[in-house]
Amino acid sequence: MRKIFQSALVIALLLAPSRAWAHAHLKRSDPAADSRVSSLLLAIRLWFTERPELSMSSASLKDADGNEVVMMLPEAGRPGDNEIHFRLSAPLLPGRYVLAWRTAASDGHPSRGSFGFTVVGEAAVTPLGSASTSPIAVRGSEGNGQKQTSRSQTGVGEEEEDAASPANSLARALLFTALLAVIGVVAFRVLVLPRARTVSSELCQKIARRAAAFGLLASGVVIFVSLVRLYLEARMMGAMPGMPGPSLNQIVMQTLWGYAFMIQVAAAVLALVAFSLAVRGMRIGWTIATISAAVLAITPALGGHAASSPRFTSLLISADFLHVLGGASWLGSLFCVMLIGVPMALTTEGGDRWGNIASLVNSFSPVALGSATLVVASGILASWIHLEHLSSFWTTNYGKTLLLKLLLVGCILIIGAYNFRRVQPQLVKEEGVARLRKSAGTELAVGFLILLVTGLLTGISP
Repeated sequence: MRKIFQSALVIALLLAPSRAWAHAHLKRSDPAADSRVSSLLLAIRLWFTERPELSMSSASLKDADGNEVVMMLPEAGRPGDNEIHFRLSAPLLPGRYVLAWRTAASDGHPSRGSFGFTVVGEAAVTPLGSASTSPIAVRGSEGNGQKQTSRSQTGVGEEEEDAASPANSLARALLFTALLAVIGVVAFRVLVLPRARTVSSELCQKIARRAAAFGLLASGVVIFVSLVRLYLEARMMGAMPGMPGPSLNQIVMQTLWGYAFMIQVAAAVLALVAFSLAVRGMRIGWTIATISAAVLAITPALGGHAASSPRFTSLLISADFLHVLGGASWLGSLFCVMLIGVPMALTTEGGDRWGNIASLVNSFSPVALGSATLVVASGILASWIHLEHLSSFWTTNYGKTLLLKLLLVGCILIIGAYNFRRVQPQLVKEEGVARLRKSAGTELAVGFLILLVTGLLTGISP
């Protein structure tokens, strides 16, 4: 059973739902990069691969002498177009101009870039809101304008952002780890402990209280790392020279990422209170902790690509929620079994200790199998919707990083096969428990490395 679960886990890790597109990349613009346009230009329009957050979007237009041109605040285009535009306060004089832009998708990952264009004499102009998306070209330059439109669709002048920096990647990995720990503690208490029928009720209560203490610590980590991520988000958005960054109030109150941040922190605070009650043996604490864990499981979807997807939004949010819930039920429960349940079972007298350990491990196995099924099903669904080109797995930095993740997953396969064939049948002996603790410790260490790589992957665009 454990071997089957490990194989399912490998598939789930490869699927990585709702994180396939990490940034709002510039798809095209009007004017296009290096195009020649009319002096009657009314606005500058930008189209992105994801819906940009209007409150986190800004642009700066400068002429050849470095003088800044006054533009209005960004406005959203038609629903579903992923477009924003900046109206010009006055017609542009002939000459060369450079537009520097910045925005962020709903997952909070910013992107930025710049491109230039040339304003020439008056010509017919495309009204704002027209169906045309090509830049306005003067007579005799239609071919050049068409060529530059094609170039702009590839994100000409787009710069790499700090979303994949070591600090941001580590913060995301630590947040994933803390979230999995909080949810895993609840899954261990609700799904694993009640199935360990040969373990005495007194020992179960002691294990539950120790698990609640660990959940208390993990909840505090969720709050702390969430605040660190807010700081890093504000720093990323304020890194564009010549553009004022959005305030913390704008980031938190006017974006989907901020909405998810507030829910996450509130749920973590509620979990903190719940685990405090559970440590004291109050059953109501576990009820509140279960609700908090369910809310925390959905926050990655609300602050990720699932919530901003132009299609199947509700379905993607549900799939991402089930993916996190399933993964946390496995990894967090395994942590509780090996670092809380097994050590406490070893303190019991006589031969019951080996039976208690075997009961805990055996009660964990069906939970692991069910969680793996949940992870695989939700991952397949989300990946089928998100992944655009298979070739991106071997032609991009995202794909190269994914190969590292594959190597780590292969290590987990080997450890899982060893546990299933050599360790689990010997749990009734002291030697078998020693092997289990060593191999499971290695398995958890590799699992954390996978979370580190996942933290990097979620900041890289494939």
